[in-house]
Amino acid sequence: MGIEIERKFLIEDSTTLPPLGEGVRMIQCYLPSEDWLNFWPGEISELEEVLADPLSAYRFRVHGNTAIATAKNRSDGPSRLEFEKEIPLESVLEIVNSRKYPSVEKTRYKIPTNDDLFWEIDFFEGNNSGLVIAEIEIPSPDYSITLPNWVGRELTGQDDVWSNQALANYPRPN
Repeated sequence: MGIEIERKFLIEDSTTLPPLGEGVRMIQCYLPSEDWLNFWPGEISELEEVLADPLSAYRFRVHGNTAIATAKNRSDGPSRLEFEKEIPLESVLEIVNSRKYPSVEKTRYKIPTNDDLFWEIDFFEGNNSGLVIAEIEIPSPDYSITLPNWVGRELTGQDDVWSNQALANYPRPN
């Protein structure tokens, strides 16, 4: 188990971003907990706190030849519980490709900061085409970051609208 501490921002004009290197294309598929649990390779008891939260998110992320199962409870500001384990790609490809469950497709780029952190810049595709969001994982909720001039409105804590799960269920094309 880990605690994810993350801040999220809208990128209103992607032409203001610095040059981006090679991106990683990914798809994230969101399942009901009862379906997702069939694939969780760990102990179900370790997920107790996440399972108790009816607003938790359960997803598979596929990028390249890697598949990751993730469970996250709802965020409390920038913080939330997060459980992640790699799972066999073959076991989830059929589900992800079936489009039976809501999903988001995006290409992610990383921009390093001066303090050994990374901005993750997601360019959404498909139903959210044109949307660009920046996230940064920080070591503590009160960690001070210098905001680059290319970040726009802060979206942290607005998971009901701006989480990837919300975007999978209720797309917001830009």
